[in-house]
Parts: sequence; C-alpha cells; structure tokens
Amino acid sequence: MNTLSTEEQARVTSILRPQEELLWVGKALTPMTSTAPRPAGLLRCLKKLLGTKTTRATQATAPLYLLTAKRAVVLPTEGEVQEWPLMLGMIQKVNEEPDGSGDVIFEHDYDERTETRTPRGFLRVADVERVRMLVSSAADAAYNASPWSV
Repeated sequence: MNTLSTEEQARVTSILRPQEELLWVGKALTPMTSTAPRPAGLLRCLKKLLGTKTTRATQATAPLYLLTAKRAVVLPTEGEVQEWPLMLGMIQKVNEEPDGSGDVIFEHDYDERTETRTPRGFLRVADVERVRMLVSSAADAAYNASPWSV
C-alpha cells in the first residue's frame, strides 16, 4: 500500500473485515483532464483576487481496487462499494490495450432504457494481465480452501 495516500490507506483499512488477508491493492488509471488555458494579464489578476482557480490541469480521483483472500472490491470515490465473492469463472472478460493496461470485468449492468451494458470490475488497471492472474489465483485458492472442493 506504499503508493497510496494516507487517506486512501485509511479507506482500504476501513473496508477490511477482521482477519481478512489483503492480497493486492490498485487504482484505476486516471487521465489528466485539461481546463481552459490560463488567462493572461489583468484577467488573471482579477481571477486570483476573486479566488477562481486558473490551473492548467487537475487529476481526477480514481477508484481503489482491493483483492483479498475472499473477495474483490471496488471502492469508488463516490457511490456504493462494489464487491464480488471469489469464485471460479468470476472473470467474464479481459480487455487489454497495446500498452498492457485494461479491464478485468466481473459483470455488466444493463440499462433497459438506453440498452447499454456497463462493465463492472477492475477497470483501467495498469498491468491487466498481472491483475487477471492475481484474481484467478485467488479464486482458485478460495475454491480449494472451501468445503466444496474435492
């Protein structure tokens, strides 16, 4: 968890259950979002006096992804926590980009009004193949530790 801020570490710790083993923590990749160009001269001074921000870019806050020995969890910055119990075949799809980033999709939400499917899972992770292997290995281990494995 050394790449997480103190606030992010606290969010992760707060979601863990007693005795729950944390296997991996990651973040979604966030693109820099541009704002309007900096105003020049008098306009910039007026904005500064009025307290209006004139920064060139800000970085959006990314959701946090947790993989424990029992579940996969998405901690969004706003909204409900999403979680899935680890089980064989839980990965529905993996999308990999040329740079190695991508999505590990566990399910889709379907909106009947717009007829769109929204993927849910570990989206926009840096090393998607490594994350896929971690989830698969953790699901295998959870299954082998269960009373249903023979």
